[in-house]
Amino acid sequence: MLGDKLILKNLIYFFIALFFVACFRLETISSPPKWFLSITRDNVFLYGNGSGDSLEKSKQNAINDLASSIKLKVSSNTNILNSQDNQKQDSKILQDIKVSIETIELQNIILTHTEYKNKVYYSQIKISKDLLVRGLKNQYQNLYEQLKDFNPKFCKSISIKDKNILENLLEQANSTAQSIQALDFSSKVASLKAYENMLTQNSPLPKAKLVFSPQSDPDAVKMLSSEYAKFIQNTDEKDVQTIYNKIAINTDQKEQKIKASLEVNINDCNNQTIFYIQVHSIENNKEDALRRLKIQLYKKLKEYKENNQEGIPNIS
Repeated sequence: MLGDKLILKNLIYFFIALFFVACFRLETISSPPKWFLSITRDNVFLYGNGSGDSLEKSKQNAINDLASSIKLKVSSNTNILNSQDNQKQDSKILQDIKVSIETIELQNIILTHTEYKNKVYYSQIKISKDLLVRGLKNQYQNLYEQLKDFNPKFCKSISIKDKNILENLLEQANSTAQSIQALDFSSKVASLKAYENMLTQNSPLPKAKLVFSPQSDPDAVKMLSSEYAKFIQNTDEKDVQTIYNKIAINTDQKEQKIKASLEVNINDCNNQTIFYIQVHSIENNKEDALRRLKIQLYKKLKEYKENNQEGIPNIS
């Protein structure tokens, strides 16, 4: 009986010892350095931690962690800013901000800690908030310089093609400005209001003045005007782009066909041609000829809208 108690006692000691050995081994294997577990916070730098089976992998993971922390900080601060200005949070703005941050190349990264422990490499890096904001400001300034190609004081309208460009530039500029102000509340950037107003005035479609040559066929004018209405707001305002249309409809007596042609000059506010279109059709009757002309005009205008071409291409 005494022997059994001794055996049981020894077994208990054995399992207790085994438990502590296992815990020690587990801690030894899995426990990272103390500096790795403590999150460094200050108003000068942003930090990132990373681990891996090589030093380079741990550094890269630290960079990824830093990028994530930047996005989280910008999103968090932007929520605060937006809640001060508007009770309704715009999720699209948050998405744009993340894209804006991801387009910034992380430079001047400082490696603050590296350690090899239990066959794992650990790294910590940091980046100056000031340098990050400066990079964002440079990006904003580049976008703002591109916006200067639009001159709201001189011209009230924008071309079919340039409307998309203006929308994209303003989206990028707004998201970059949000990022700058979220990272540094005191930062100021040039106002986008004039360009935003210009876009508003040319939405949902850009303004332009339609002009048809004298004695143009009324049916042709009506049919082509309805096609233009898919791309522009026709207006008689001053200081807008003008679309000049020259229509010709003739009968081929020999072939008994109707020939219809259309020449289009899209002119800017300086009355300089920025785009030229020439289309024609030959059909058995005027209605079919005009319908064919209308289809071709739609295709050419769509190409112009979607294609960032320079100069005055002849797309006949």
